[in-house]
Amino acid sequence: MSTVPATKSSTEIDKARLLEALRKGGDAFLCSVAGVGEAACRLRPAENRWSVLECAEHVAVAEEVMLGLVTGERKARDPEGPKRDDRILRSGTDRSTRFDASDQSQPRGRFSTLAEAVAHFQAVRQRTLRLVEQTGDDLRATEVKHPHHVVGVISTYECLLLMGSHAQRHALQIQEVKNSPAYRTSAH
Repeated sequence: MSTVPATKSSTEIDKARLLEALRKGGDAFLCSVAGVGEAACRLRPAENRWSVLECAEHVAVAEEVMLGLVTGERKARDPEGPKRDDRILRSGTDRSTRFDASDQSQPRGRFSTLAEAVAHFQAVRQRTLRLVEQTGDDLRATEVKHPHHVVGVISTYECLLLMGSHAQRHALQIQEVKNSPAYRTSAH
């Protein structure tokens, strides 16, 4: 019988970190849309800004696109390659730089209600969580080509981490919409 304490492998540590980021981002997104009524969710804080419903649509669609990337065909990569984990996580709470969404995740009125967009996000996020919980793969050993021009080629692990920070980033955007004068005066 060994007296050496069991330690977690780097894959187990990565998995725990992914699950934490995905849950944290999902919770932040769901909290941001909680209590937003159907009329209020369509209000834009300015002409060139998204409404809460448009943000929710973008998050739901981007989540599905990214899940498709990590479950689709991936290329092998050196698992010791560049690690941008902290940068990806910081991007979730840094709204100082604005990025244009990829064409496929632009809001196009895919959901008639905020509840539909949120339900779609929740269903896809549950599939994502299950995937991470059940995988035994080293997710740093494969890469995906992210459709966003800024992100480019990233490891599967980084893509999943991005999914958590992406939902969190747009939760902050939704809070900005809710704090706007247009929303506050029209929503009540």
